[in-house]
Amino acid sequence: HNGKSLFDLLLEMYAKFGVYQEKLVSITKPGKSGSEEIAKMMARLRQNPPQSLAGSKVVSLLDYDNGQQRNLTNGQEEKLDFPKSNVLQFITEDGGKVSARPSGTEPKIKFYVSVQQPMNGNSYNEVVKDLNAKAEQLIADLGV
Repeated sequence: HNGKSLFDLLLEMYAKFGVYQEKLVSITKPGKSGSEEIAKMMARLRQNPPQSLAGSKVVSLLDYDNGQQRNLTNGQEEKLDFPKSNVLQFITEDGGKVSARPSGTEPKIKFYVSVQQPMNGNSYNEVVKDLNAKAEQLIADLGV
């Protein structure tokens, strides 16, 4: 490819499609009380979803337990065509996603975070630094 390195080609893809960053946060709450804390955490997130995460409005809540996707802007609901599972997913206006999934066998809950942003002329390292900070803020804003 005209003497370009693999990294050069990767940077061209990032410039065209944006940079995506994933993060996993696992929280263990030991004992019987830990399982109860996790259940309360999921109930709170279901009943009172966050208004915004990392400065971006939360626009959609997908609840795989009840099979519904709720548009938090207008309240409309759609049926999800997925198997039932105790998973919540929050989607922000700027394309960020956080999925909350408690373990079925351990007093543990995992948060899967996905963030993205265009390069906008910034260096790859600057964008990754911004995305890492944004992922941390998404988790912090969930209050877990």
